[in-house]
Amino acid sequence: MKSSVTVHTGALHALACGMSLLAVTPVFAVAAESPLSQAISRLNADTRQQRVIELRDLGIDRPIILNATDARRELYLPVPAGVPLTDATLNFDASYLNGEAGRNTLLLSLDGYPVRSLGLNEGEGDASAVLGVDKAARDSGSVRLGVAWSSIISRVQCEDERAIGNVLRIDPHSRLSYSFDAAQLQDVGAAWNALPGKPGILVAPGALSSASYDAAWRLGVALERIGKQARIVPFPSVKDSIELGDLNIPAELKQIPAFASLDGKGLHTLDDAAQIGALLMLGQTPAFNADLAVNDPQLLKAVKDSLDALQAQVQAQDASAINAFEQWRERHVNDALKGSGTDNVRLAMLGAHPLLLINQDAAGKAIGLFTAAWNKLARTRQLTVGEEANMPLSEDGRVALTRLGGKPGSIDVLAKSDWSTSFPLGSVAYDGRVPVSASIDVSAAPGASGTPPVVSLFYNDYLIGARQLDADGQKERIEARIPRYALASQNTLRVSFQRQPVSDLCEETPQAFPVSVLPSSHVTLEKIALDSDFSGMAARFASGTQVLVPQSYLDRPASSLPQVIRIASASGVSPLHADFKVSSDTTTVVTPDKSFLAFEMPIKDSTESVQVNGEGHLLINHKEQTLLDLKSLNHLAALQVVDSGSQHGLIYRTLGGQAPNFARPVLLERGNVTILGDSGSLTTFDAKDPTGSQMIDDQEPKGLDAWRKPSALWLIPAAVIAFLVLLLAGRRARRNRQ
Repeated sequence: MKSSVTVHTGALHALACGMSLLAVTPVFAVAAESPLSQAISRLNADTRQQRVIELRDLGIDRPIILNATDARRELYLPVPAGVPLTDATLNFDASYLNGEAGRNTLLLSLDGYPVRSLGLNEGEGDASAVLGVDKAARDSGSVRLGVAWSSIISRVQCEDERAIGNVLRIDPHSRLSYSFDAAQLQDVGAAWNALPGKPGILVAPGALSSASYDAAWRLGVALERIGKQARIVPFPSVKDSIELGDLNIPAELKQIPAFASLDGKGLHTLDDAAQIGALLMLGQTPAFNADLAVNDPQLLKAVKDSLDALQAQVQAQDASAINAFEQWRERHVNDALKGSGTDNVRLAMLGAHPLLLINQDAAGKAIGLFTAAWNKLARTRQLTVGEEANMPLSEDGRVALTRLGGKPGSIDVLAKSDWSTSFPLGSVAYDGRVPVSASIDVSAAPGASGTPPVVSLFYNDYLIGARQLDADGQKERIEARIPRYALASQNTLRVSFQRQPVSDLCEETPQAFPVSVLPSSHVTLEKIALDSDFSGMAARFASGTQVLVPQSYLDRPASSLPQVIRIASASGVSPLHADFKVSSDTTTVVTPDKSFLAFEMPIKDSTESVQVNGEGHLLINHKEQTLLDLKSLNHLAALQVVDSGSQHGLIYRTLGGQAPNFARPVLLERGNVTILGDSGSLTTFDAKDPTGSQMIDDQEPKGLDAWRKPSALWLIPAAVIAFLVLLLAGRRARRNRQ
């Protein structure tokens, strides 16, 4: 019995020793991980991304005005598809005027669910609201903000209730702020949809290779086509000056010289490559706030060298932290540093941000995958496009609006509502074909009023057709010819519905009734003789273009790429069907062999209407006549249509010492010469037809159409009388011969 007790006591002693060892082991493990290792591990685990999307980023740069009795608007704010949101807040900035002393109501909804209702009945005031957005993942890739505005005027008798003084103004700075975990971003298509309004394109430091520059401008034009404005982000070099801002550097990292040197504010000059690696690791400065990158060996080498230099400092300061640093590097960088291989597009992390890496030798093929037709098929982290992902071409020249981004569907119309779709001319024009007519199929439910609803078609804000509908719920077609003067490099087709609201002497509340734009709506393309103006060049560029730039553009990509992107996008150059050529000598005259867009290049046998002489005077000529002689100003450029032999093209030239800094996309109007400034096109005209007489003659009815003109109606009885006179004369002559 005694021995058993002894054994039991020994077992308890052994168990106690074992427990004490287990208790001590974690302490030793924690102690083995230094503070520097812990700080790096926290950076490794943090993959949260913060985004802010303003209405301005969606191209809405002016206040939205709602002023009808019942006005509604839905706004779609892009978010990563299928990824949960955290800390999501929608700041709705708005104000109102109440000049008619009516009862005004504002109703806000998110994804169709009403979340805020406000009665706004003062003379004027603030209508802003802060809305919490739920964390649910959106498979559609957008948060839908619904805005409903109702203004009812109380009168003793039923009168016209339209109130021009009761309006709601939605500020373009209204924004959606949210964050998401980049680790949950799993496919290329979702990353493309999640791009901010001004995505950054990371390029190699210093002068770019021809292949890298070519890929960068194609990416920029593709972004402009989906309503985004690309920023060029060159990877920093030693001796570059970087704006530090408010860097949040963990205290443990400041024992590393590279991090310690960044502990400040304002402009900082980079002294060594390790400081570049430290900024890349923190990911807080605009210098590394990029969303896409050109997979350029020069860029990948610069990233590797900066991190190698930083790793050497970590090794010298705390060798035990190397393991944590290598783990961070494996998760946040190494996937991006892999060779291009066979994949054209790859989703990877680079520092603190997810990046879409585009192979510089296959940018044109990869960009085709991001069009609306194929984007939803990009469902993996790595993609290879064998040939090109192009829009299917129609044999009979008809292209459905659903293939151009238009979304058919039903809307409720009380008084007036619009449906629209926008598309670049280059996405439909091919083989010399351009849009010549629009056929819009609609259906409308009958309303309470006996007055039928009216549908109007606008092409680039030109009214091209209208009709009253039968409104019996059946398909009705509105066909309209698209005049050549309405064509532009970027086109918008708008369908406007208007009803007559009825209240039956105020005994009934006016109700909205549905109308639909049907999927069979389309535009028709035909081959025509293309004019030598901007719209004619956009049609030519759709089938192929030569983009010509001097070597000096490649030496300064940060300033030249935004110009090339803006001008190529505005003029209709297709990033899928363009050739890129670099000239090392700006004095050598170039002879293009196809339609061309040239930047600061001398073109053989071209006569330019806009020139700057040796004294710095801006000269605008028409044939042998000087239209304008002006001392040239700074931040100006000219874009003009020229001929070179049998080829047509555009030439872009800077007027003065500095080129414009384009704040927004450039829109080209009808003409063949435009003067550009920082705000875009300042003035556009036709140097060959400055008075517009040729345009007027082109639009005059031809053939049988000319007989339908009111001014020509008197010719009909005159022709009849002449015919009768000749007939009687012929009969008299026959009688005389007999």
